[in-house]
Amino acid sequence: MFNKIFATSIATIGLIITVLMSAAQANPKALTWKVLGKPLVINSKTYVLFGSDNGQPGGTNPYEGDTSVNEYRSLLCFKKTNAPAPVGLPLGYSGFFAWSGGTVLVIPNIQGKQLTSQAVADNICNQVGQILRGTSGYRMAEFHDGIGWGFWAEAYGDINGLARCTRYWVNINDQPAATPW
Repeated sequence: MFNKIFATSIATIGLIITVLMSAAQANPKALTWKVLGKPLVINSKTYVLFGSDNGQPGGTNPYEGDTSVNEYRSLLCFKKTNAPAPVGLPLGYSGFFAWSGGTVLVIPNIQGKQLTSQAVADNICNQVGQILRGTSGYRMAEFHDGIGWGFWAEAYGDINGLARCTRYWVNINDQPAATPW
């Protein structure tokens, strides 16, 4: 009798876990960031602070994702150039909103579920970088490209027009539940 009850309990727990996992997979979410503040122009180059608005309604959730992968957002692409931080760039505190040492470009209207793997996302960024900038090496921006929670980067593309009205798909390499794949 005990074995039957135990087996039934295990089966019930398994069913509950399956239902919960199916519900979570039905509307998976991924990490997004936004532009924080106004872009700055220093020596004729545009710099933008991208980052987390964690704690605000509908804001960034780096642990579980915050935006349904069924939605269309801009893909934030990054290329490390190891350029020094420009003089006059207001860097953050305690590692927040650091200089990334790189450039970004934005690809609008990417559905999150199109980003089926890191390689797919990186390839999209690299191809668009080759077309728009004539250079390879762009990949999907990552949460830790600065130090975490946000970073400054030199910007290319329609950042100013998109800045106030969009969220950007961003990877986070140590929180798999917050990636679109």
